[in-house]
Amino acid sequence: MNIEELRIYPIKSCAGVKVQEALVTKYGLALPSDPRIYDRRWMVVKDGRQLSQRVLPRMALIQPSFVKDGLLIQAPNMPDLFISVSTLPKEIMHCHCWDDPILGLRYDDNVSQWFRTYFESDNEIDLVVFDEKQFAARPSKDKPDFPNVAKDHDVAVYHDICPMHVCTLESVIDLNTRLEKKIKVCNFRPNLIIKNLDKPYMEDCWREIEIGEVKLRWISPTLRCLLPTVDQETGIKDPNQEPWKTLRRYRLKPDIYGIKALFGIYLGQIDDSKTISGTIHVGDLIRVTKEEPDFWTKN
Repeated sequence: MNIEELRIYPIKSCAGVKVQEALVTKYGLALPSDPRIYDRRWMVVKDGRQLSQRVLPRMALIQPSFVKDGLLIQAPNMPDLFISVSTLPKEIMHCHCWDDPILGLRYDDNVSQWFRTYFESDNEIDLVVFDEKQFAARPSKDKPDFPNVAKDHDVAVYHDICPMHVCTLESVIDLNTRLEKKIKVCNFRPNLIIKNLDKPYMEDCWREIEIGEVKLRWISPTLRCLLPTVDQETGIKDPNQEPWKTLRRYRLKPDIYGIKALFGIYLGQIDDSKTISGTIHVGDLIRVTKEEPDFWTKN
């Protein structure tokens, strides 16, 4: 088994960026050439609350790219927008990511106007950035809607629950045998895409893995909402709510996880003494060091 792709999504719910290598940090995957750029460090908010493709599927067409000292943001029929990481904004904004309060630094009105123009909205829409030097991240543990085994050191910034998300190609291939319209793995927006499993869904039972010097542990399965129904290349939702409906036919474990289907897994660092665990690369081998083979039969 090895890594097929690595993706960093610098802005929550916007397009991701493929990279050949990434730092594994407590805040998620980061750019080795500039660790100030990391996964879900930025978030688009309306009145301080997160916006996502669940409500605004056209967010999928907002494409960041990595340039010197920041991000270049592009979108259809919009001018390019540069976001600096060398100089952060000063205004502190009280935000919510899901039900969790979290702080962010708000960019100026020119940035806000860019997003309002793109969304054709008069609402108060802003871009915020997380500053780990002055703000506390959100704990991953104790989430009633997302049962997990997170520890005290497991945190998320503007991620849903956990900073590292894994999907496997074999599981997507199996899912596609059940779908009339095939989908791509990018619909699920994983950070690590892994291939060459012996069979689909083996990742359900992984509890600890090693990628070179990096050691990661399972925190929870990924519970699926409607976001994967958004085509990440067109920004259009599937009218039949696929693959959400199909996943709910065969990927439920209701005693623990309720009505949401399971697809993919969340991982966190094993070593809580390190902010950065190491570097991983496309092509790296995956070694599973601990499994829970009775996951689906155990209550």
